[in-house]
Amino acid sequence: MPLPSAPSGPDQFQGRSPVDGAAPLLHDADPSFDAPGKAAPLVDPTVLADMRRDFSDPAVVLRFVRDFSATLEGKLERLALRIEAGDATGAEDAVLSVTTSAMMVGAVRLNQAARAIHRMIAADDLHGARRSAALLRACATDTLRELRAGYPDES
Repeated sequence: MPLPSAPSGPDQFQGRSPVDGAAPLLHDADPSFDAPGKAAPLVDPTVLADMRRDFSDPAVVLRFVRDFSATLEGKLERLALRIEAGDATGAEDAVLSVTTSAMMVGAVRLNQAARAIHRMIAADDLHGARRSAALLRACATDTLRELRAGYPDES
């Protein structure tokens, strides 16, 4: 499913990289983590800190992190299955589920990786999305490890 494009004008791609000629994707860049040569953090601690301030019961945030952790594998599996089946609409729905939940828990790098796959799906590049799914899974594993270190099971 292609995304609507912006109207073209003489300076539409003025910021192109001289190396690859690609237009910058500034519309979905997160300026707070946009330092050249520096990877975004796996998890932005301010997201969960803000959530802790919003709820009187700290257990709410712990449950939220646990629910995210428990459902992420299923979301990634659904994405992989939809891509493998050539179902761009289903793949788009699955990857948007990953991006939304990643944003809500502050999983910055996971969100960025999922958005990159979303752009591939929107450009009808399911082959590229399939190749990138392994990187998304690796990022998910690292993200879950970091979240579990900050919110260990108390059972």
